Amino acid sequence: MTRVHKDRRRWTLPAVATVVLTGVGAAAQSAPDIALVNESPSVPRGLYLRDPAAVVRRGDMVAIPQPADARPYLASLGLPAEIRLLKRAAGVAGDPVCRIGDTVEIDGRRVVVLASDRRGADLIQWRGCRRLQPDEVFLLGDTPGSFDSRYFGPVRVSDLDGVFRETLTW
Repeated sequence: MTRVHKDRRRWTLPAVATVVLTGVGAAAQSAPDIALVNESPSVPRGLYLRDPAAVVRRGDMVAIPQPADARPYLASLGLPAEIRLLKRAAGVAGDPVCRIGDTVEIDGRRVVVLASDRRGADLIQWRGCRRLQPDEVFLLGDTPGSFDSRYFGPVRVSDLDGVFRETLTW
């Protein structure tokens, strides 16, 4: 009898893990507003869950539909139009953001703006120098080569799909 009991315990953890991961996967497919799987290198790869009560603050991870001017470039990379972008809110309402030569300065931080990607394809270029409006955020990925607001500019808060929290990374 004890042997059967140990065999059940051995199967319980994998079974529970499978059910939980299947449920999260189903939620991600049926309600993409709840969970996102990120495979892009611009932020940590993994599973992100939406925080429905969150108000966007500097440093938060947010998801957005692809901005209209960014779609042609993203399509050239093979990214379907329905795939959302997951980026960090680097600037929020009232923050000055300024394109200076080949850099963008936001909240005292300077990031390089590339003219072309690693394939040699030209990148769209946002230009400006202003304070973010109450309904705007400036988004940056965590890596220097990220395709973000340096290229497509500030994003309206109302266009965001929400704040997402890193849950599981790989």
